[in-house]
Amino acid sequence: MRSEPEGGSRAISLKRRERSQARFKQRTSRLDIFSGMAFSNLVMFAIIGTTGQTLHVHGITTIQSAAQAASSLTPIAGSLAGVIFAVGFIGSGLLAVPVLAASGSIGLSGLLGKEWGFSRKVREAPLFYVLVGLGTLGGTALSLVHVNPIKLLVFVAVINGLIAAPLLIVVLVISNDRTIMGEYVNGHWANILGWFTVVLMGAATIALFATGRVSF
Repeated sequence: MRSEPEGGSRAISLKRRERSQARFKQRTSRLDIFSGMAFSNLVMFAIIGTTGQTLHVHGITTIQSAAQAASSLTPIAGSLAGVIFAVGFIGSGLLAVPVLAASGSIGLSGLLGKEWGFSRKVREAPLFYVLVGLGTLGGTALSLVHVNPIKLLVFVAVINGLIAAPLLIVVLVISNDRTIMGEYVNGHWANILGWFTVVLMGAATIALFATGRVSF
């Protein structure tokens, strides 16, 4: 948690802040996380529902291309389905590429103790801008070498699922360490929910391999 809105090189823990500031930071962080997760899950279920009622009912259970994904809009948009999907795909790409590239760059820059943030000039945060550029160019290169974007999305999703449980364990250990968190350690219900999620994600990972559903 930074001592300034963005790009600060010094992290100030909650226990070193004034009590009112620490509580305010907790509340705003929780609001950000809960609202973000709520909307992302709403979008996810909308996608599942739409594809289930259009593609699955016609026996299409494996999507190999963006064109197949666009066909899920055909019952609603007709001949304009491809155009609408393309506009949405490009729009989401323009939004996601800089955000994803920047988030990874922020994490690595912060880990190395370097300045970060678009509010910084290039000479103030050179590593951050280099990483953003590499991430953007890397994503562009993948599209030029004809990598199947659908398979790539599935691959990344599987990797994220596999590492979710171990990462959650690390988060839970840290959030229960009083030498790090002070009085702001996890509460009883947060720990119950956290460890339940770890068990659930771990079981899902085991089931994925046990049923032989891993394929790209």
